[in-house]
Formats: sequence, C-alpha cells, structure tokens
Amino acid sequence: MKHYSGKKRIDINQKSFAFTHRYDEDKFYEEKNLNKTSIFLTKINNRLILASLFFAAIFLAISIKLIEINLFNQSENSTLIKSYTEARGNILDRNNNPLTHNIKLANIRINPNKIDNKSNFMMAVTEIFPELDTNNLITRLNKSKSFYLKRNISNYYLQQVYDIGETGIEIESSYLRKYPHKELVSHILGDVDIDNAGIAGIEKSYGAKLSQNIKNNNLVSSIDIQVQHAIRDELLNGIDKYRALGASSILMDINTGEIISMVSLPDYDPNKSYNSSDLKLFNKNTKGIYEFGSVMKTFTVAIGLEENKFDLNSKFPVPKSIKIGKDKISDVHDTCDQSECSVRDIFVKSSNVGTINMVREIGSNLQQIYLGQLGFFDRVNLNIPELSTPKSPDPWSDVSTDSISYGYGLSISPLHLILATATVLNGGYLIEPTFLKSVDKNKKDHIKVFSEETSENMRFLFSQVVADGTAKEAFFTSGNKHIIGGKTGTARTFQAGKYSKDHKLTSFISAFPIHKPEYILLTVFDRPYCSLDGPCYAYASWNAAKVARLTIDRISPILAINSQYKLKNNNLLINTSSQ
Repeated sequence: MKHYSGKKRIDINQKSFAFTHRYDEDKFYEEKNLNKTSIFLTKINNRLILASLFFAAIFLAISIKLIEINLFNQSENSTLIKSYTEARGNILDRNNNPLTHNIKLANIRINPNKIDNKSNFMMAVTEIFPELDTNNLITRLNKSKSFYLKRNISNYYLQQVYDIGETGIEIESSYLRKYPHKELVSHILGDVDIDNAGIAGIEKSYGAKLSQNIKNNNLVSSIDIQVQHAIRDELLNGIDKYRALGASSILMDINTGEIISMVSLPDYDPNKSYNSSDLKLFNKNTKGIYEFGSVMKTFTVAIGLEENKFDLNSKFPVPKSIKIGKDKISDVHDTCDQSECSVRDIFVKSSNVGTINMVREIGSNLQQIYLGQLGFFDRVNLNIPELSTPKSPDPWSDVSTDSISYGYGLSISPLHLILATATVLNGGYLIEPTFLKSVDKNKKDHIKVFSEETSENMRFLFSQVVADGTAKEAFFTSGNKHIIGGKTGTARTFQAGKYSKDHKLTSFISAFPIHKPEYILLTVFDRPYCSLDGPCYAYASWNAAKVARLTIDRISPILAINSQYKLKNNNLLINTSSQ
C-alpha cells in the first residue's frame, strides 16, 4: 500500500467541506467500518422499537376489549355472578349437624351475537322450557347483550340445551341453597336471593364469611337442632290446644348468652318464595315489641332489693284497688289474708297493687336508671338484622312509673325480656346474646348490675312461684318436684286505642336448675283462648306455664339437665340464704 504524506487529499465521503488535516488511510477505513456498524445498529434499534410499539398496541386493544366486555356489555343479572357460581359456606348447629346445603346446578347464558339461527333456537328452547315468555325472548335475542335464559337447572335440562348445538349457549356452574329442615330454623337462618346473597337472618349477617373462597367457610351456630325441634313441637301443640294465633320461645344459656333455640310461629319454609309482607316472615322474638304484664314485676322487686328499699319480709299495703291517674287497678289473685303483704307474697301471688306500692318506695329515677342498664331503651346487639327498638314513655310521668312496675307502658321484644331476666338470675351479670357457639363461660369481664345476694333472693322467689304461686297448677305432678323457677305474665293487648279484655298475651319465663341456673326459657302465646279439654282460663298459668313445663321435661335429657326429681315430702330444697 502506498502512503501519501505531506499532501492534502479530499475525502470522497466529505460533501460539504474539505479536510484541513492530513489524510490517514488506516484511520479512514477504521472510521468507515465504525460508521457502517453504527448505521446497522441504528436500523436494528428502530425495528425493535417498532415491534415493541406494535405489540403494545395489540395488548392495549385486547385490554380495552376486555374492559368493554366486563363493564359495558353485561346483562342486568351478571354483576353478582361470582357469589352465585361459588359454593356458599354451610351453617351448622352446635353439634355440627348441617342446617343448610348446596346443590350444584347450572345457569344457561345466551350470547345473541353468536346464535346462528335464532328462529330454530327459539323453537328448541321453548320446547324444552314452555314456560318461557316468547315475546320477551325474541326481544332479548334481537339485542347484543348476553342474558340468562334459565338459572339453577338440573343436568336433565342441561343435556337438552347442549343438544341444540348453538355456539351462543354458555353454561355456568351454580349452587342452589337448600334448607333441609324447612320451617324449623327459618327465622334464625334467614334466606338468600337468586344470586345466593343473604337477605335475612344469619345468612345476611354472616354473608361475607359464608361467601369467602376458602377451604372452610362453614359457620358453627349455637343452635341445637334437636332442642329446636322439641320446643317447636310443644309450641305447635299449645297453639292447637289453646287456639292461639301464634307463639314464640327462646332458650338461652343463662351465663354465656348462647341462643340454643329460637322459635317464632307462624314460620315459613325458606325453600319457597313469599311476599315480603307475609306475616310468616315476621320474627316475634327479635322484631316484635310487646307489653308483657306481670313478668316485669321481676325488675321492680330486684331493684328494690338491690337498693335496700325493702327485703323479702318487708310488708306493703295491698288494698282491693289502687288509683293510677284516672284508672283503678286491682288484683286478679288473692295475695294474702292480711291488709299488708310481704314482698315474697306480693311477687309469688303476682299482686299489681302491692307492686305499685313497692315502686313508689323505689322512685321513678332509680327505676329508669336500672331499666336503662338492663337494655330496655336500646336495640339489642345480636348477629341478625331483624331487631327492634323498645318503645318507652316520653315524657316519663308518675303514671308511667306505676304502670311499668307491673308490666304496662313499656314495649320490649321477647329478646329484651329474656336477657334482662338472665341478668337478674345469673348473679347480676349482663350478657350479650349470640347465635355463635361459644366456649367462654367466664363472666368476670361482664358488667355487673345486681349483687349475688339480690340474684339469690330472686332465684328463691322464682322457685316459690312454681312451688306455691301462680305457676303451681302448671307444675304440679304426682310424686315429682321440679328444680325450676319462673314468673307468669298475662297482659291485655292494646287495640283500637284501648286495652282489650278478651285478647291477651301470656308468658312464662323460667330458669333451670333454679338453685344454679344454666338455662333460661321464655314461652309466649299470642291471644290464647279456652283450652279444648279444660276450664276456660286464658291466663299464663293455664297455657304458657304448662307448655313451658312440658318443654323443659322434654329437652332436659337432651341438655343433660335434671329438671325434676322425687321427694318424700313437699319441700323444694334450694341452696339460698333466703329460706
């Protein structure tokens, strides 16, 4: 290779100006190769960028289409498909017996844009499902939105739909909620809608847990299905015998607040459809509020004992009648043979007059404070949505104080009543009701309203109501004594602006075993009449108390509790200092 030195040379690649430096051929070829490499790499980079942009555009288009399909091209029923196409957790009783069940079925969804022959399709599906509205189906097929043709169909119909052979037919798995016990626990469990979402009872309150997509989303309730069946059966027999319009009952663990049974009659079968205004759907125990009559005397006596206004042997005048406002109040039962009767006799014989004199000793202020602590002015905290708020007098007058002392003027639910009575009898502790099985029986963290001494005195009084008071007739059995205490209540119902003499609400609230209560039972009858096989008395001692005794005798073996025993004499032995 020849080398040229000392001379200027024009670079053939230089177009705009001449070199002013000396030409170096090695450097020339080196720069030329670098220039070619740079051009090649630039072309490669440009192609990679174009390819990346192309694939990004495709991905963006797909994403937009998916969003459009999911958000803008859904039918009116597709927003809750997830909850509907997944198995819902089951509700179990406290012994793990299933209260609900899921049946796997299928939904048929139609995409009109993929139906090739709509006329043939119409003929085929109406032959399989003749109940379909033809005009509505034509309208929906002529639109672009997909829709459900049928939901929750069995494999028998599913195969026939498959055989139509249209690509626009889409099949989804679904689960139909079933209630194997039908009416038995309807007011507790509630129900679900077409999308398997809870709309009442435990199904609604625990919908989030039951719908969780986890391995074990079952819920263990506090209910004992055997006890529930026995109590409902006795209530139904009572309705027939006493020709009542309805009845209700709550059985609760007096220490933990676990609801073992809750029955409200009439009830309904959640496997069927009902009008929302149907009275069968109404839960008397939690939604209804009533004036309960003499069972409310429990709180008048407990408040007086707790505040040392009197003791069990204190005496109050019991004339034939007493005036409250413009009305005269008298007693149904004879209280004692004297003009003054003891607190024990007033409570055991359920004297209205004596109770009014006791509350006048207590005073309106203390009455309101204690009733407030017992929850009589607020909605109960329970894990179902069907709850009521009590109705109390406003303003609270002296007449209110007198009338509430013996069970009128304050409307509460049966749930309120059983909770407050449990507090009186369990040592004075407030408890929260629950439909969940609990293992915590420690009451140390609970608010204490009454002393143990007051609670013990009240347990003694409850035992005396059964042994020698208004419930004696109901619990009298040859050779046996019951370890049960209770209080009767008979209230006139308020209708057309006045209290009816013919329409009554009767109740009996009982605890057993009364010397150391484990369970508390409330039994209520709505407007009972004369017994079909006995005297014509519509009082609690003749219906609610008798049904409660039959109920306790029946459920005690299930609960492993002895409710009665044989004695050689008539003494009911209860460990209480009040005797």
